[in-house]
Amino acid sequence: MDENQKTCHICYKPSRLFNYGVPCCNACKMFFRRVKTFRTPLRECENNEICYKNADEIFYYDCKSCRFQQCIRAGMIENQEKIRFFDIIPILHQLEIEKRNILENYEAPFKNISFEEVTDTEPIQFKPKSLDTRFNSYDYAFMTHTSTFDYLKKLDFVKMMTSSDSKAFLKSSYLNCAIFSTAMHCYSHKMGFITFPEGIDIFPTDIDIIPIHFPRLELGIKCRMIGKLSELRITQEEFLLLNIIFICNPDVPNMSETGLLLLNCHQKMYSSLLLKYCQMTYQHNAPSRFNDLLSICHVISKTRQDTSNVALIFQIYKPGIKWRDMFKGAIDFLLK
Repeated sequence: MDENQKTCHICYKPSRLFNYGVPCCNACKMFFRRVKTFRTPLRECENNEICYKNADEIFYYDCKSCRFQQCIRAGMIENQEKIRFFDIIPILHQLEIEKRNILENYEAPFKNISFEEVTDTEPIQFKPKSLDTRFNSYDYAFMTHTSTFDYLKKLDFVKMMTSSDSKAFLKSSYLNCAIFSTAMHCYSHKMGFITFPEGIDIFPTDIDIIPIHFPRLELGIKCRMIGKLSELRITQEEFLLLNIIFICNPDVPNMSETGLLLLNCHQKMYSSLLLKYCQMTYQHNAPSRFNDLLSICHVISKTRQDTSNVALIFQIYKPGIKWRDMFKGAIDFLLK
């Protein structure tokens, strides 16, 4: 064992132990293990994330956020979480089923909630929808938002984030996730355009400015994603892995270095798994298939931009619309 391996790569204390594939003392091994089971989010660093930067002098030893960042940098997540295709696909599939079930058969316990409140770390407790309840496009849009937030909060790596990182992540990721998931559901059911459950139009019927004056914008939002998925003949397994890869995009504003590293680490893990799936399924065509699948992100981004344009049109031409508080916050975030 060389000189570097006589020191724990996390806390820099003397240690000859090797845990999770890296030189790591037992104390740091146990800390890393506990982070995955914390019931409350990690407390964010108050020292600009420099606590463990200097191997010669740790600024603040008790900073859990910086200590966890060291664990990520050392590669402990990749070495512990050797995700396997036949293990992770059922988990992701079940989460997707739960999300869809909530959208179709449940309602939120609140009629109104702010964008800031719904992106807090607290789980959302949905209640079964009564048989006589009928949702319109506003209701389903509200439930699409909240069920997507609920889905994202259940992901293991989100539970390792600080409260502020989790909020930044949820705000940044939920819309792309909702677009992709909704499109995949409609594509899987042989539909040629995106719609809410029960065939409810995604555009409110009482606001006709989009279909009348901006029909190409409406067509793009409803059909572009379906067209791309049909062109690629995407499988359920590819969707599940792609969705989590896009969700783990580390391009998140106002996120700590630790949070960005956490996302980047998981994105690489899931990307590797998708590539292996392509190699197993398409053999020598695997590289081109892999790149074709990743190109879906550009279609999602275009659909997101069109959604942003719709929100802007509503603000300009329909300023009197009384949106729910969550929509107000979501629109403000989308347009800033």
